[in-house]
Amino acid sequence: MKIALFGTNQLQFGKVYTSKVLEKLGEYGELSEKINQKNLKENAEFLKDCEIAFSTWGMPKFTKEEIKEYMPKLKAVFYSAGSVQYFAKPFLESGIKVFSAFAANAVPVAEYTFAQITLAAKGYFQAAKYYHILPVRSLAFANSSTGNFDCKVGLVGLGAIGQMVAERLKDLDVKVYACDPFVSKEKADELDVTLVDMETLFSECDIISNHLANKKELENVFNYKLFKKMKKHSTFINTGRGAQVAEYSLALSLWLHPSRTFVADVLKNEFFPYINPLFWCPNAILTPHIAGSTGNEPQRMAYYMMDELERFMSDDKTKYEVTLEALERMA
Repeated sequence: MKIALFGTNQLQFGKVYTSKVLEKLGEYGELSEKINQKNLKENAEFLKDCEIAFSTWGMPKFTKEEIKEYMPKLKAVFYSAGSVQYFAKPFLESGIKVFSAFAANAVPVAEYTFAQITLAAKGYFQAAKYYHILPVRSLAFANSSTGNFDCKVGLVGLGAIGQMVAERLKDLDVKVYACDPFVSKEKADELDVTLVDMETLFSECDIISNHLANKKELENVFNYKLFKKMKKHSTFINTGRGAQVAEYSLALSLWLHPSRTFVADVLKNEFFPYINPLFWCPNAILTPHIAGSTGNEPQRMAYYMMDELERFMSDDKTKYEVTLEALERMA
């Protein structure tokens, strides 16, 4: 079996497909060099017999015409990363299955979020900041927080990450609320969460965590109307997308209510945080988009897709297929 490797960025590609991972993948068949638009014609002979393709971040965008011409026998693309929005449609419309390792990429984000929630409930973030300046204030702030008993946690979005976080929260004595119009009452009961609307979630919860899909229509969905409903000593955690937060409105809310905390791993402009109003808020804790797969973690996504390949070849039920219908509501 011939396996095509699609990619444009060697740095991103190499984080996922290390020599160890490529050696394992090579057990399934003959691997191509890294293929993209620049060397598509050069690899035409190899591609014409390929039934399987693997890729990750930096997946090139192919047209339906290119797929038809160069990949006539292709049956499936295994994407060792998360969102497939920008490239999947031409493949799906050509009858080629697409599989995504979104669940693998969700694992580190869920782990990161769970850690942030448990720390936020203890008042850790502001307590740690002020301990260097005024230990008495630091202690007072921590003792004003709820702690992890009977704390109310709100999850905005119950996709792959939101559900993983909800499962982990079962280990704590917390009450979990969620806002997601696509989740059934039965699924919510299974996750042990109470479904509420967004305004109720912001007004009732001590900790709020965003896990909404990356959709254009959700830009600035978190606005001042919601922020002004937040409780004293509450925390808003954003590992979703910076574009979903009305940042000036949040900054104003944080300055007016210093007991509130914002913990963010994403901003609208992550490369120049100095121009962001939240950068100058003492009660905003910012990190440089590290919640997702870092270090050795990207390799997990390739192993998820190799397991999926085995299920696909054995005609077993696959776990991570992305259909055209699912594409409409996914990030």
